[in-house]
Amino acid sequence: MQRSGRLLQLLQNLRERRGAVTAKALASQFGVSERTIYRDMETLLALGVPVEGEAGTGFILRPGFFLPSMAFTRDEADAILLGLRFVLARGDSEIANATGTALLKIADGMGDQEEAQMMENGLTVGAPESGRRDELRMIRRAMRDRRKLRISYRTDGQAPRSRVVWPTALGFFDQVEMLAAWCERRDAFRHFRIDRLDSLTLLEENIPRSRSSLLAEYRKLEPQANV
Repeated sequence: MQRSGRLLQLLQNLRERRGAVTAKALASQFGVSERTIYRDMETLLALGVPVEGEAGTGFILRPGFFLPSMAFTRDEADAILLGLRFVLARGDSEIANATGTALLKIADGMGDQEEAQMMENGLTVGAPESGRRDELRMIRRAMRDRRKLRISYRTDGQAPRSRVVWPTALGFFDQVEMLAAWCERRDAFRHFRIDRLDSLTLLEENIPRSRSSLLAEYRKLEPQANV
């Protein structure tokens, strides 16, 4: 997680707590060291966030602190809601459910008039025909955790073939979702339509490359891909 995103999540975490929370607990939650949490708290203080606390006692946000309203333009607000509605319609169950809380957090930082304008923009997204949400969820988890997948994939007029792949990107095209992955059998990147998967298994074995290096190589082959 980038530091800017962690700072926002730290602030939201403090806002939702009634009592103090220790640096150790926050470090465990965010997967960083306690020293990193102390540095983040110093940054929040420097930005004017009224955080109180010290080593051994924990941190707490003084009452009365509110984030300033988010000043989105009408086009920015339309883009945000359209993106969330796309995820709701096309994403897997877990990420689709997260759109509700994400929208609440965004709306919480907006004025009432701006929120009403955003919610009434009239933009919508149709549901896909494939309905493969379980597969999408497993692929997204595999990409996030750098895990290999075993897939059974069929092409037109051929029997299904088993492949072990390193999931790299997941694309949504009209009514079709496409997995871009490094195929161990072909020793190259390949694309697999999700609706042609007969089975999908998340393996225990980790991908022996970092996400950044795998994506960098894929971008060289597919420079138009927005990943």
